[in-house]
Amino acid sequence: MVLRACDVYELLTHPDTQQIDGVDYVRLNGIPPGAVATFLTDFFLFANGEDHRRKRGLFSRAFGRAEILAARPRVRAAADKMVAALPRGEAFDFLAGMATRLPAELTAAMLGLPEAEATYFAHRASVVAPAMSRNYPHETHAELEDAVVELVYFIEVQLRARLAAPQNDLLTALAVNWDAYREVPFESLVHQVLGLIVGGADATPAAFAMAVALAAGPGGDWQGLRDDPGLIPAAVSEALRVEPPLASVSRYARGPVTFGDATIPKGATICASLLSALRDPDVCARPDVYDIHRADRPPHHPAFGLGPHRCIGEMLARIELEEGLAALTANAPDLEVLVPPAMRGIDGIRAITPMQVRIR
Repeated sequence: MVLRACDVYELLTHPDTQQIDGVDYVRLNGIPPGAVATFLTDFFLFANGEDHRRKRGLFSRAFGRAEILAARPRVRAAADKMVAALPRGEAFDFLAGMATRLPAELTAAMLGLPEAEATYFAHRASVVAPAMSRNYPHETHAELEDAVVELVYFIEVQLRARLAAPQNDLLTALAVNWDAYREVPFESLVHQVLGLIVGGADATPAAFAMAVALAAGPGGDWQGLRDDPGLIPAAVSEALRVEPPLASVSRYARGPVTFGDATIPKGATICASLLSALRDPDVCARPDVYDIHRADRPPHHPAFGLGPHRCIGEMLARIELEEGLAALTANAPDLEVLVPPAMRGIDGIRAITPMQVRIR
């Protein structure tokens, strides 16, 4: 396990380290043949080199900066609508009431799916997400297998419909771009879209809930964010630093890798702790303090990873977090956190405990 920020940053961009290959991931975890094993073997998160570039490249145009920034007004409108419908004067579960719904419904809108479909695929995606953790959850394999089969069929139907009748949505852009170049089989396109949905549905809700809890809790400045919305991006970045939804990233040593006085042998699996690096006192003063005014946050936030596997949905996730927080500070200025959440876990994607809030 690598803990210091300087070593973590070097590890994630080091030419002699790489993401564990999907075939090896499936083999080492003893995942039985089936839909889950096929998906994990094919998904670009578990690919390297030219294979990774080819599959990730399917999203390069649809996830371009201009295209994602153009979605910001749509994200804010959806967040405002959701906040307006939240209960007033009574305690409610913020995770269920907004944090989980917002990224799911926005992903549905971006992909071009009916709003009614959001709950369905968000639930199934949350079932699949643990399959991509470092230790495969064999105890829920049957449920995982069913969820992957359902989602693969669902996505395949949607993509084929876009190929037959293009629409103005992300799925159409992906389908049309795939059809123009056909660098991967259609089945592989389906797997890449599935992985994208799973990734967005799993980490963003916890990140959003924690950003709200920290901003509205002790040490936060809820009123300051309302008075100056320009501080909201800093509040999101600081929440991601203090409580990142992704605790660590694993890498495989292709050759001997040296950090300081230590040499990691070829073939070793390395765990790079983002949780530790983001609180390293050598790069961040008072690292355990939530401070939206700090000037020493890293410019390329490692909460989204670093190197060739940096999260492709980072910009969309940031927009969702920023506009969701902006909608709450503007339309629920007296929000009170009754039961704050806590992030749990030091490996892979972290879990979040329940969060109770009240809006007077």
